[in-house]
Amino acid sequence: MARADRLLHPYALAAAVLVLALAAAPLVHHQYDVVDCFLAWSRASEGSRPWAVYTPGAGADDCDYPPLVPYWLTLVEAGRRAAGAPEVGVLTLLLLKLPNLLAAFAGVPLCLLGLRAPFGEPAARLSATAYALSPALFVNGLWGQFDALIALFVLAALVATLHDRPALAGAALGLGLATKLLAIVAAPLLAVFLFRRAGLRALGVGAAAAAAVMLALAVPHVLAGSGEAVLRAYTGAVHYYPYRTAEAYNTWYVLDRFDVLVRGIPYPLVRRDDRPVLGALTYHALGLLAFGTATLVLMAAVWKRPGPRSLVFALTLHLFAFFMLPTQVHQRYVVPAAALTAVLLAARPGSRWLFVGLTLTATLNQAFDLARALPAVALVEGALTADVFALPLRTWRDLGALVGLANLALLGAAVAAFWRDTTTSSASG
Repeated sequence: MARADRLLHPYALAAAVLVLALAAAPLVHHQYDVVDCFLAWSRASEGSRPWAVYTPGAGADDCDYPPLVPYWLTLVEAGRRAAGAPEVGVLTLLLLKLPNLLAAFAGVPLCLLGLRAPFGEPAARLSATAYALSPALFVNGLWGQFDALIALFVLAALVATLHDRPALAGAALGLGLATKLLAIVAAPLLAVFLFRRAGLRALGVGAAAAAAVMLALAVPHVLAGSGEAVLRAYTGAVHYYPYRTAEAYNTWYVLDRFDVLVRGIPYPLVRRDDRPVLGALTYHALGLLAFGTATLVLMAAVWKRPGPRSLVFALTLHLFAFFMLPTQVHQRYVVPAAALTAVLLAARPGSRWLFVGLTLTATLNQAFDLARALPAVALVEGALTADVFALPLRTWRDLGALVGLANLALLGAAVAAFWRDTTTSSASG
């Protein structure tokens, strides 16, 4: 029995998943994100100049990532040159994906140790096990992006907040924001919780820590003359892809398929989010209005009930709402929400259905789009190529709409469960 317990311990499971991911990482990658962008930017750094990643024309698109990612891309190129490895090969693919793969592993001790005090040992172990086995995180690691890393920083900020450590919470969120602007979604609810529990000073400490981390990472780029490019990674994030959805199987994806198949609207027109939906109100504005309303409602709920369970559920729902309600959302932006459903298992054991459901849809959303974006020719021996999954485009889109419908059902059920928790707690109080 002791041997079985060791084999099924969250650390053992996470280690097994990490080994599997390391083996699979060179064989699966997103052609555009990995080869055309990240590895091209990495080469522009010459292994010693992170700010050169922002050089116009260095990759398929100019680098639009905040300051943390260029440092890692520089290390990737330095490692490649030291080993004399090919520009695109097993080593470069492994090095590029390593932070994301390790982030999926690192979430396990954060759950196991960080959730023990607020929710108890068995609940913390359940969350750690779920995090270790999450296929949504596994597929994201193979993709070659950094969403699992963002999820880790959000998780770290949440755990630090639950332990009343505002400086650590702010530093973790600052690392997330230095990786991708997506991390800002966690800020409003964490801020409300900190303020309600510890007052304005704690909120100021957290904000100062976040700003200090971001500034420390940005300063070398600024001094090297790339400050404008770093700033543009934040200010230019909106309207970069002015579409109702960027392959996120969400509310807008379902509406896209309805508009094409039922209303007969041409697909290029359907995609745009800058066209009016009602008077001068565009789809983009409508999405922001819906998400802004959801944010205010959830902030009010945390203000009213500033407890660990309330915060975890509200933050999970907020991350999910960000995926479902605004326009211009990418398929991978569901990953932090899927990761937080594992944490929700500790706070609310009755949420197993949300963990299973959102983990499944997040995995399918990434897997479907990754299958379409694999390279046409294998750059590493044995690597998967797009022709293995050569389904008609309409089939992919219809499958995506089905996943989107499942996400709509999950969001509705999650909102109903959160409402029941809120009203039940108010009535008992």
